[in-house]
Amino acid sequence: MLMTNLDKTLVGYNFVLKIFFFVIKREKLNVLINEIKNSGDKVSDDRKTLMAIHVIFITFISTALVSAFSLLSQYKAEMTVEAWMPFDPFKDRMSLLMAAQILAICFVVPCLYRAFAMQGIVCSIIMYFCDQLLHLQGNLKKLGNTKHNEMQARKEFKGIVKKHVRLMRYTKTFTEIFKEFFLIQNLAVTIELCLNALMVTVVGLDEKTLLASFLTFLGLALFNAYIFCYLGDELIILSTGISQAAYESEWTSWPIDMQKDLLIIIKVAQRPLKLSAGGMAIMCIQTYSQALYNAYSIFAVLNDVVD
Repeated sequence: MLMTNLDKTLVGYNFVLKIFFFVIKREKLNVLINEIKNSGDKVSDDRKTLMAIHVIFITFISTALVSAFSLLSQYKAEMTVEAWMPFDPFKDRMSLLMAAQILAICFVVPCLYRAFAMQGIVCSIIMYFCDQLLHLQGNLKKLGNTKHNEMQARKEFKGIVKKHVRLMRYTKTFTEIFKEFFLIQNLAVTIELCLNALMVTVVGLDEKTLLASFLTFLGLALFNAYIFCYLGDELIILSTGISQAAYESEWTSWPIDMQKDLLIIIKVAQRPLKLSAGGMAIMCIQTYSQALYNAYSIFAVLNDVVD
């Protein structure tokens, strides 16, 4: 009974904790979003489309999976998740259906879809950072010879420096707001991987539904974790790419003072912008790969113990 509910309750705790910290930090997030809106930065149409597709895809896939397991539970005359009801849900089919509807109204709508909306906000802001860093690289490379238009070049260079400083400040604020969010995400994936290693080891093939449930929710958790780690990796790559873009500009024709300022940009950009999971890990592909490796190690140890 415990193992039957563990996969679904883990997803529930994951969403509820994320929502809890999101609500606590919502005022700071609102300030950050307003600053971004008033900054005058433009986001490309391709990036906007990608933001929308991400939210729609995650919502559709998650809804389909939850609906599939709910329908399977109804077909087998079981509760989707073991929960207390003010009536006997197994009295008849209508009582069981009523229990499923209560769970959907009390959890799926307020928690599940709110969690998807939060993920959409988080990923959209990270995509915005990546888009602006890419735009900043292009502006640095296009900053040409200053001999004939020094005043204009200085003005453009000043705008580039200000934007770079602003993006660093935005990223620092964003990381401070969502450090608990990313920590919960990492912990949830780690626990899911450990539980699945245990399940694959101890559960026989006769319990295919239980095993499929665990593997399905694991796949969803890994997919969500990959999105965050991929975007975190992109942020690191694009932020360090500022130094390369600065070096590729026509800096040899610039005045000495501008060259010194450019050197400062190169030095600062060598320290990448990164997303921290509560100060314990960095959201990047390397962290994701390490989590998978650790899960395989746990599975190998458990398998040897059982054998």
